[in-house]
Amino acid sequence: MKIVCIGGGHGLAQVLSAIKPMCNSLTAIVATTDNGGSTGKIRESQECIALGDIRRCCLQLAENRKALNSIYEHRFSEGVLDGHCLGNLTLLGLTELTKSPTKAVAYFNAILGNSETVLPMTEIPTDLIATLKNNEEVFGECAIDALDTLPTKVHLSKNVPAAPGCVSAILEADLIIIGPGSIITSVMPAFLVEEISLAIQETSACRIFIENTTLENSVMKHTSTTGIDWLQEHLGFKIYDLSISPSAIEEIFNDNKNALQSREHLHDIDELKNIFSELLKVPIQLCEQS
Repeated sequence: MKIVCIGGGHGLAQVLSAIKPMCNSLTAIVATTDNGGSTGKIRESQECIALGDIRRCCLQLAENRKALNSIYEHRFSEGVLDGHCLGNLTLLGLTELTKSPTKAVAYFNAILGNSETVLPMTEIPTDLIATLKNNEEVFGECAIDALDTLPTKVHLSKNVPAAPGCVSAILEADLIIIGPGSIITSVMPAFLVEEISLAIQETSACRIFIENTTLENSVMKHTSTTGIDWLQEHLGFKIYDLSISPSAIEEIFNDNKNALQSREHLHDIDELKNIFSELLKVPIQLCEQS
């Protein structure tokens, strides 16, 4: 089974770690609009895509994750490199050498010994811009997450093409997993790339959206609307066939209480493994019934 996972932040990394043992063809499409922390500083000085979530996903897939994390998650604490992560700098160096973020990620994956494919949503730097009710525009993920009112529109600062491999991966997939994670800053960015949005509508793959179990610590906490409903309303098209809610997960495992370790932590890798082991038995049938 060919599986594609789309998202960003910690949610996507945890999904990849959980789903990896269950398939032999796994591709991740990672949001590249983050502008905070080490990633934001690198983006500002080097005019590149966000590297932090890509680094996190690649490391999460590594077999010797504990040892490699101790190396590539190391953060410098002094001088001009203060706060920067070695993994981010490694990806930046590989990008300069290869002249291609996609190739840079492939090399980084090879260094880690990963056979899975990790793709940036685009190779061109772009940022999120939110428009408020008063037509004021707010630039960047950090500022958008800090808003106290939901925007009326979210778009990219620059229309960008999908990175090589993204569209074909979506169109050739048997199963697509979206989320969990922040709706606006982790899930939404990839679907603002026109080629990706068209592919997600054209694919014959079963598309599964994994909902968050707790309230987002972002601007989304200011709405009672379900995150996926808000997202689809603003995108103008449906991105999933089956949505896995916390209550649905409880129903799936109602005969196995040990499988539900904690509904408050859907990103827990062991719990995600339990969820996927059940879903992968009948994903197409589930989608047909939804």
